Amino acid sequence: MNNSSNDKYITVSELNNYIKLLFDNTSTLRSIALHGEISNFVGQNRSGHLYFSLKDDQSTIKAVMFKYDVSTLTFPPKDGDDVIVYGSVSSYPPNGTYQIIVKRIQLFGEGAILLKKQQLKEKLAKEGYFNEEHKVQLPKYPSKIGIITGKNSAACADMITNINRRFPLVNIYVYYSLVQGVEAPMDIIKSLHKAIVDNVDIIIIGRGGGSLEDLEAFDDERLVKEIYNCKIPVISAVGHEINMSLCDLVADKYVSTPTGAAELAVPDKKDILDEISQSKSYLDSLINSKINEYKADLLEISKNKTLQNITYIYDKTLQELNNKKQSLNTQIVQMIDLNLHFVETKKKLLEAYNPINILNKGYSIVYDKNNKIVKSKSDVKSGDDLNIRVSDGNIYTIVKEK
Repeated sequence: MNNSSNDKYITVSELNNYIKLLFDNTSTLRSIALHGEISNFVGQNRSGHLYFSLKDDQSTIKAVMFKYDVSTLTFPPKDGDDVIVYGSVSSYPPNGTYQIIVKRIQLFGEGAILLKKQQLKEKLAKEGYFNEEHKVQLPKYPSKIGIITGKNSAACADMITNINRRFPLVNIYVYYSLVQGVEAPMDIIKSLHKAIVDNVDIIIIGRGGGSLEDLEAFDDERLVKEIYNCKIPVISAVGHEINMSLCDLVADKYVSTPTGAAELAVPDKKDILDEISQSKSYLDSLINSKINEYKADLLEISKNKTLQNITYIYDKTLQELNNKKQSLNTQIVQMIDLNLHFVETKKKLLEAYNPINILNKGYSIVYDKNNKIVKSKSDVKSGDDLNIRVSDGNIYTIVKEK
């Protein structure tokens, strides 16, 4: 400090330098993580440095990121980005201002999740994981369907109900799994492996939507690669139309709702009966066409005046045609009976396998805790929870002895 005969004083430069020393020697300010919104972003200057401000709803602070740290950026910053910056607070003595010197910038909250997802999506796309030529077609009439979903979820109940309503002949295997949280991806992969061992015809992976954080498990790279390598057709029904999950992109088929997954996985029994009816109509048309063709031949012969022995030929031809007609009529009756028998058999088969009809006769269906049908007493043990399905609802019970 400079002294005079009357007063003690310091210069502006000394004050600013002193303030800078205070900033630089305060441990809290030497390494700080600061949350705010980027504003006044001007990009790199000629020296390669970035200049911007960081603000919240009440205050603003200037920020600079020097060239040698800019190269570490994982995304292009812009005005409005919600971020956390890491660095130190320092003063600039020439103009008496202070600012944060940024070493690293990270998106905050959903922005960080979206950035991570976008970067992984671009990487996997380049590696061919989402290519259409790798996807396989679903079987038209599956006999076994595996459902991977959360335990006691509405999505699970919805899929089971709709599958049974549309195509009651199919067997449903349910694999309960975690569907959110850090352990969910590996739990889903374990369920996927179980479905593969059970040799199901179609695998549905689904849940009833959720926030970006809730759905992070379905953007896991390990799960995406397991689905890609799965030889069984996979339907993804995560339930988020705005931001498709990476599982949606790699799966053989994608739908936005559990109901849509059920409708995509199995045909409707009404459509099957319609197809049978249409086949019968087509056969009837072919038969009638053949009859008309023979009638036309007969008419043409009867009108041909140049034929010798017309009466003989006519009578002979008429007899042949009558014989053919009789034979054809017999064939027609047989074909109609055969088709009617085929239609009736299919109808009775559908009715016989309809679980509701069976239940109405006084029978019941017993399911274990994994929603699998109990076929033998060896399938259960004392203490197991059971669900007994009867015609008018469910009865829940516990095995006491067997």
